[in-house]
Amino acid sequence: MGKLKINMCLTLLVAILLALSTSYSMAFVKIAELATTDSKDEFFRVALGDGIAFWSHYGEGIYAWDVSNPVMAGHKISNDDKVTVISASGNRVAWIDHSDDIQLWEDGFVQEVEDDVVDTISQYDTNVAFVEEDHEDFFSEDTEIFLRVPGRKIQVSDNDYDDKQPSVFGQTVAWVGKHDDNYDLFYWDGKNEYKLTDSDGDDLDPSLDHGAIAWTEWDGDDFEIFYWAGGANIQITDTDDDEDDISPVLRDGKVVWIKDNGECQDIYLWDGASIQQLTDQCYDEISSLDFNGEAILWSARHDSEKSVFYALLPGVNRHLTGWWYDPSQPGTGLATEVRDAKIFLTWFVYDGFGRTTWYSAGGEMSGSTTFSGKLYSWKGWPWGTPYYPPRPELVGIISVNFDWPERGKVTFSVSMDNKLVTKTFTSFMADFAPGDEDYRHLTGWWYDPAFNGMGFFLDARGGKMALAWYNYREDASARWFTSSNFFPNGSQLYMGNLDGWQGGPCAMCPYVAQPSPIPAQGGPITITFTDRDHALVTVGEVTLNLQRFQMP
Repeated sequence: MGKLKINMCLTLLVAILLALSTSYSMAFVKIAELATTDSKDEFFRVALGDGIAFWSHYGEGIYAWDVSNPVMAGHKISNDDKVTVISASGNRVAWIDHSDDIQLWEDGFVQEVEDDVVDTISQYDTNVAFVEEDHEDFFSEDTEIFLRVPGRKIQVSDNDYDDKQPSVFGQTVAWVGKHDDNYDLFYWDGKNEYKLTDSDGDDLDPSLDHGAIAWTEWDGDDFEIFYWAGGANIQITDTDDDEDDISPVLRDGKVVWIKDNGECQDIYLWDGASIQQLTDQCYDEISSLDFNGEAILWSARHDSEKSVFYALLPGVNRHLTGWWYDPSQPGTGLATEVRDAKIFLTWFVYDGFGRTTWYSAGGEMSGSTTFSGKLYSWKGWPWGTPYYPPRPELVGIISVNFDWPERGKVTFSVSMDNKLVTKTFTSFMADFAPGDEDYRHLTGWWYDPAFNGMGFFLDARGGKMALAWYNYREDASARWFTSSNFFPNGSQLYMGNLDGWQGGPCAMCPYVAQPSPIPAQGGPITITFTDRDHALVTVGEVTLNLQRFQMP
């Protein structure tokens, strides 16, 4: 077994200074309660995928909630009612049933993927790590770590002591093994096994992500959070607070964990530089915690009541991204993307001649769910002619207020031409294609940097895609086309037609008649996704190199 030259005495100086002088900032999250029970015999365990929150309700079954569609309540996906171990990745979830078999739910179907496991499973990706008794050595009663990959099972650890608590990422695994009377941290990179710690206290609860590991370690007085990313071990939390920092979850270089002060528990975050306290609820017990880099899901108890809670991290508003419309007035609406406390939106309506047109606004959010800014109209180069930068014209002011997660709606007001209109829209995709968001999170603004000022808005969920293309007519006026078609989760290719529209209301005019489509007015469109941030779009004989729009 190889051994990395990692010693706690070599901990980075900057990490020591951080640990000795830690001060926690407050960044409390907005909490949504998803489920609750006051039965003494029932409890919850949670697992958070990219687009779905899962929880097991002991005595009831397993439930799922589409976090991108807050209008929908949690729905039961399995009647397994004795589940104590559950784990998720992407839009799939795995759990250990009452027979110690691993069950996997994906796209509405449940299948058994492994039997007779013990202890725990890791977050479920294409692969799953689990603990199993070593049956090959008759005289050994220890447990070993195994990795299930498509078509085969790999034994990761092979020793004479107990290994447990595996965490998997791809075909790499972290776990703890009881060596010399205490648990130490181990890492398998797909070929070789490494021992990462050799401390006097127990190392527990490893969380592996992209080759980095977070875990909790007993330092003689209390449990503290540590982090490793290929160098020295970094101590994240304070050494002198006599409070236990436990159950870390690592995603995208950020760590969340539970702090227990002896009287109650709350949730904290390390973003790679500083520590923030996320909750101030003083729970009696936080029994289960998960994190996907953008949001946290946890189960907790207050007195006799046990509940499942969900919250976005401060500054994360991906769930405010999408199409918004009034079902009673189709053919107009908003397209919004909110990211890193910034927003870019278009209001798509019609001009005085009943032709499509659009207005845009963007900038810093004034609050976690509010925005107010200048509204612009645009004139640009006619599609198919040489490019020149489009010209904006200030036409009014727009104020936007998202009501999430209570009702999943947006109310906005526009002041233009000495008039004021206020409208309330709801999620279009919740009606058009209810279901899970594509796991790559393709929804939002896309553009070709060579044609700045023209772009696409995509929304992919529920096995469909709806998109709009914003460009310019022969007279340089702004226009838009739409397209929608089937687009299964994870697909690389979208094909459809670009439909035009006519006869709708102008921006400040009353809604009188429903606009009518002009089928395939813009011709066929093909989109090939090369990864989650890049795509090739072919419109007619022109191919565009699209990338995700970066908020200025």
